[in-house]
Amino acid sequence: MKTRNSNILTRVAFCAALLLALAPSLRATQEAPKAEVKPPPIVLAVVNGTELTLDVAIETFLASHTGHGVLVRGEPAVRDLAGRLVERELFLMEAETLGVPSEPGVLEVVQSYREQVASDEFWKREVQERVAVTDADVEAFYEKTDVALRLRLIETADQASAEALRARVAAGEDMGELARSASIHNSRNFDGLLSLVRRGEIERPLEEPAFALTEPGSLSAVTRTDDGWAFLRLEERSVNPDRPARETAIPQIRGILIERAQKKLANDVDTRIAAEAELWVDEERLTRDFVLDGKDVETIVARSTGETLSLAELREGLDLEKLRAAPPESGAEAGLLLAKQWARGRALIAAAKKLGLFDDAVVVRKVATFRRDVIMKTLCDNYVWPDTDPSDADLKRYYEERKDTEFTTPLEVRLAYIVVATEDEAKVVMTRLGAGEDFEKLARELSKDAASAMHGGRIGWVKPGELLPEVEERAFKLPIGGFDGPISTPDGSFVVRAIDRKEPALIPYERARNAAIKSLSKQRRQDAYATWAKALRERAEVVLNEQGLAEAVAWLETEASRREAEAAKNPKVPRGEKPPGHDAAAQPPTRKSNEGEQP
Repeated sequence: MKTRNSNILTRVAFCAALLLALAPSLRATQEAPKAEVKPPPIVLAVVNGTELTLDVAIETFLASHTGHGVLVRGEPAVRDLAGRLVERELFLMEAETLGVPSEPGVLEVVQSYREQVASDEFWKREVQERVAVTDADVEAFYEKTDVALRLRLIETADQASAEALRARVAAGEDMGELARSASIHNSRNFDGLLSLVRRGEIERPLEEPAFALTEPGSLSAVTRTDDGWAFLRLEERSVNPDRPARETAIPQIRGILIERAQKKLANDVDTRIAAEAELWVDEERLTRDFVLDGKDVETIVARSTGETLSLAELREGLDLEKLRAAPPESGAEAGLLLAKQWARGRALIAAAKKLGLFDDAVVVRKVATFRRDVIMKTLCDNYVWPDTDPSDADLKRYYEERKDTEFTTPLEVRLAYIVVATEDEAKVVMTRLGAGEDFEKLARELSKDAASAMHGGRIGWVKPGELLPEVEERAFKLPIGGFDGPISTPDGSFVVRAIDRKEPALIPYERARNAAIKSLSKQRRQDAYATWAKALRERAEVVLNEQGLAEAVAWLETEASRREAEAAKNPKVPRGEKPPGHDAAAQPPTRKSNEGEQP
């Protein structure tokens, strides 16, 4: 039996494209919960009889508006938030009038997203939230980290081969030679020898057998691994030379134990839902050649929850041209992996339905927000923006109007400089340069700007606006090879050298066309959206709730102050910075952005 047209392989591709397009608005859906914003349902405005509340405004706009859940503050910002909420509601009401929510594309992508969210919620509840690691578990693990092992390993695809190889090693054959010739593990390149192994650094099924070995030369039993079957030989057992301090190790150990427990539970859950779904994938038939050239496209290659996947439908989810062009070994299992993903996906959806998660409050809220985003995008694509694509004549006119600004590359100068503390020191540098000394040698010797000094003073190509004004004014006037100084600035006194120049140049229309399409299309879409918004507002009944706006301003101010107090209690080092007490890496003082070049 052939699957319905809304097969998950087709819908996943459609949904993925739409998710990318909706990334800014979806950030609100995904990040708002992190901010733990739970405002009261304060009414900000009433549109055609529908109340619009602060909690909906925050959920819809906050993260994408100000980034990472930072709260808006002050009356102007709240009024702007309310205005955009009103505007969005007017567009959604118009979409309802036009029947956009019932369009097949909208229904399919929303259904696909509902299945995805319900499946994610199932996995969260069945795996992530069910794992509990006690302090006693962590302490017990830490007590075992005083040992380090030197091990040799052989791994094979099947148990029989592993047992035969173990017997040969036990009989005295060279394990290194056998590893090189028969092992499928990466360690075969090193005669099966592993790096020094500590607790938590070897595959879980092998850890207990490995650390149970006490005498050098002793062999473990053959054990099932993620990729096959393996056995180990102990080469050396010693004290762990890199055992971390308890306070450092405990969080790491907790993470290791949680990951392991989740992995085991995940395997159990996967096994259970596969059985419930009567999951089957034709692993023998799904070779690369069959996927690419199989004649009977109606052949069923996978089954799950009573649904089937045909070869034709499997091919819809693959880039066949790319697969055919790839080396045979790199794409050997592409079709098989996709069939397994499809079958597991259907099993997860069925398991989520069984738990009633499609009607769960968390899932319903996420889907409702996503649905509004899809409706908005579909309305804009099909009704607001269809006539905004520029013609060739439009593009050429746009190019001609802006060719001296937007489509002309700016002047660029490749510079080097020497930075010293005083003007007198810079004068000495100028004298030595005038006497013929090498600029790069002097920069390495004298410049206090370590980042550029190590490259002989060179800082790369610089555009207008990237240097301190005092330096830029004189540096950009230099001929190639010329130098100038002293140039006094708050950051020291500079001697500047021009290495090369790129004069402003007009970008030909053929090269500028794509950029012109992007810029002009964006401008026209914004204009069309504004025109629609104005027309919708003029014929709507909109009432701003002044009392609600005042209450919202007060609540947001209180919430922002609370967060600031919490942040002050638990300061975090910003990404890219070092903790107090560590010197920051030297930065060129004259650049707004460091573009230092390699020597």
